[in-house]
Amino acid sequence: MSRILFVMLHPGFIRYYEDALLALAAAGHHVHVAFEISRDKLGESVLAQRLAASSPRITCGTTPPRPESVRDFLARADRTATRSGERRIRRSLEEAREEAWESLATTVRLMVDYLRFFDPAFAHAEKLRSRAEKRLPRVYAPLVRLAGRSGARAWFGAALNALEEAIPANAAVEAFVREQRPDLLLVTPLIELGSQQVDYVKCARRLGIRTALCVASWDNLTSKGLVRVIPDHVVVWNEAQKKEAVTLHGVPPERVAVTGAQLFDRWFDARPGRTREEFCRDVGLDPGRPFVLYVGSSIFIAPDEVPFVERWISRLRHSGDRAVASLGVLVRPHPANSRQWRTLDVSRWSNVAIWPPIGSDPNAPDFRRDYFDSLYHSAGVVGINTSAQLEAGIVGRAVFTIRTPEFAHAQEGTLHFQHLVSPEGGLVQSAGTLDEHVEQLARTLRGEWDAGEQNRRFVRSFIRPFGEDVPAVPVFARAIASFAALPAPDPRGERKSALVLRPCVYAVACAARALAEDRPLWVYGIRPFLAVGVHAAALAYKVRTFARERARLFAKRLRRTARRAWHESSRVLAKRWRRAQGRAKRAVAAASSAHRKG
Repeated sequence: MSRILFVMLHPGFIRYYEDALLALAAAGHHVHVAFEISRDKLGESVLAQRLAASSPRITCGTTPPRPESVRDFLARADRTATRSGERRIRRSLEEAREEAWESLATTVRLMVDYLRFFDPAFAHAEKLRSRAEKRLPRVYAPLVRLAGRSGARAWFGAALNALEEAIPANAAVEAFVREQRPDLLLVTPLIELGSQQVDYVKCARRLGIRTALCVASWDNLTSKGLVRVIPDHVVVWNEAQKKEAVTLHGVPPERVAVTGAQLFDRWFDARPGRTREEFCRDVGLDPGRPFVLYVGSSIFIAPDEVPFVERWISRLRHSGDRAVASLGVLVRPHPANSRQWRTLDVSRWSNVAIWPPIGSDPNAPDFRRDYFDSLYHSAGVVGINTSAQLEAGIVGRAVFTIRTPEFAHAQEGTLHFQHLVSPEGGLVQSAGTLDEHVEQLARTLRGEWDAGEQNRRFVRSFIRPFGEDVPAVPVFARAIASFAALPAPDPRGERKSALVLRPCVYAVACAARALAEDRPLWVYGIRPFLAVGVHAAALAYKVRTFARERARLFAKRLRRTARRAWHESSRVLAKRWRRAQGRAKRAVAAASSAHRKG
């Protein structure tokens, strides 16, 4: 069976692929999951431990940190050196070289990611463009803006791609991939701004190892960076994502595999863990009234969501429709954006609750069951722009959103939001005002609108494209297994043009390393003069210090010589005095003896 290396950004991505990895292990494949970041923001390490314990064919670990891995790699390569001084010098030079290439690679990738948001398709994506700009050192931003807003965008992008091609494969990454010896290398998400996972694809291509990008979520191809180096395969959920991969990222259509959204398979077979009355009593709502579930969004989508929810609840309570005015409201904060909800005081309204409590562990055994119960027992689900709306559609609940100026960046300003509200197959009932939204809720409560058929149409096109009864996990696992079974591609050496340009590009890499400090340009202009002044002052200080030290040392030695001379002379004089005293005593004794005898 095949050996698969799956490189993830952090353990949080396990939740997208846990069932699929278990299916691969059950089929006899050995899977090693390596994390670039050991993040434990929401207790993700528990997911890694649980996954590794679930099957002996699955192991979890980390990719070596870049600086340490470079040093370790160079240390192994330098064991044949005969002199320790030569080994240290060579290692320092190689570390400086790797750091320069690393700095250039990150800079080029961030520039490419920022440049993509000047495409006409992202005309309204001001927040996405601003987020990409903030990651880029300020010195490069004006250049990218100039190219992006002029006719030079395509030319500038081609130049950046040429630089990416000339950047050599990272030595530490290559050593790690060689050590793992996989039949197939999987990466996710790959499209993070300035992602270092590009190096894994480049190294695998150089070593003749087949690669595949697994698109983790519904927004990945439109809200983040580019697929800078095209893998051998790209795995997406549906035809809409396939179109995004081809048109927005330049992936050849034959490399794209549609498998369905394996993440959501569990929702199709889930059943409530308690009755509606039990659930309402547990969360603090009136069991005799229907309730609507508000699902919170991520911090990028809704950094200040509480004031909007307060206006929304107040508008419901002041509705002229009795059913809407007495409607229960259950607020479910986004697990990664729950802190702001501490300011929401639900005691101002009746039949309103926040659940689960702020700070609940999203990896707890009952967390997913409780989430399903809140969707299943609700009369409808309201949100700004979140994957919880997809899950609500799978469960069969009516889904609503309100377009407001404060969230325009997350709605009209994102392409993935259009999948929710598209007239052809969309899932969400969209309202331009709170009054329109209240009327939509009223019609739903009166039974005048049924979301069932609309939800099923969306599920068939976006979640399970091979049929509503065809799970995505087996399809995904078969696709990955088929990739691993294909013959290994021939190692693709570097282009001659890249090798020829590399010495010149290395000079650019050294400059990029200096500019990575992200300081204004005038700082780099005056830095040489300041450096000369500082070195001159340091030299003068060293000269003065040396002179003072020499003078102090001379005085110390002079005092020591004087003390030694005085000490020596005192000893000689004392010795002579004692001798003189001895002779005098002997003379007196002799005279006394002669006198007595006479």
